[in-house]
Amino acid sequence: MAEAGTTSVPVWAHVHLTHAALQRLANEIDVDLLHVKGPATDASLRAGAHYSTDADVLVRPSHVDRFTTALQKTGWSLFSGFEEGSPFGHAANYTHPSWSFADVHRQLPGPRATPDAVFDRLWRDRLTAEIAHYPCTVLPLAGQVLMQAMHTARSHEDRVTHAWRLADDALRTHVRELASELQATTALAAGIGELDQHRDAPDYALWEYWSRAGGDRLGEWSARLRSAEGLRARARVTVQALRVNRTHLALRLGHKPSFAELAREQFVRFGLALSALRDRMRGTR
Repeated sequence: MAEAGTTSVPVWAHVHLTHAALQRLANEIDVDLLHVKGPATDASLRAGAHYSTDADVLVRPSHVDRFTTALQKTGWSLFSGFEEGSPFGHAANYTHPSWSFADVHRQLPGPRATPDAVFDRLWRDRLTAEIAHYPCTVLPLAGQVLMQAMHTARSHEDRVTHAWRLADDALRTHVRELASELQATTALAAGIGELDQHRDAPDYALWEYWSRAGGDRLGEWSARLRSAEGLRARARVTVQALRVNRTHLALRLGHKPSFAELAREQFVRFGLALSALRDRMRGTR
């Protein structure tokens, strides 16, 4: 609660200030980053007011370690790591006593091109936008539309992203070209209502799961396994599927889990996996 004579900072303003703080830190340590989503999206691509609750930035992959080290040296604390932050392992979440949550992306969920190639392509056409009156590097307009489409594609809702509806024909052409370069055509299709046209794509199963309503955990892991390319990628998905997410468990328990609690949760996880597989097989029969 704010003290008498003071006012609290609105969430949207807090997020804007966090973007500016992250950019200033990046400038000081010579790190390349791109602000994505929220206030980093051009007003012409928003259907109306949309207030984010965290600040999202995409960091050049080779600069991630330097940036995250600097974050922790300047008062930021790791909330969830890359492997536990999301099923795609694309972002780590940080907290700070003075700022909003920060989502630090090392890659984008959607493109099949390498993270380095994706960042280089987006960085090449980067723009500058003032956020909280501070110049911040943001995605090119085509990248902003693609980013919003890929975000919509992970919403478990079969809908078309607002940014695509608001883009003119010329911009839509650029978005499709960019998606093709980044090997993100299927993810784009899932966010603009064209996924059925890509049933033969290697990552169709993944985006079919994420962009449709419903679905269970077994369906998610099955889709991720079918979309994984190569034995190493499939093995990594299998290990992730069976491993306990320590961050989520700590949130549920309200404290850092003990070894016994982790072991118990791991046992339960194996049991649930076997039960879900048995139910799926019965349903198939």
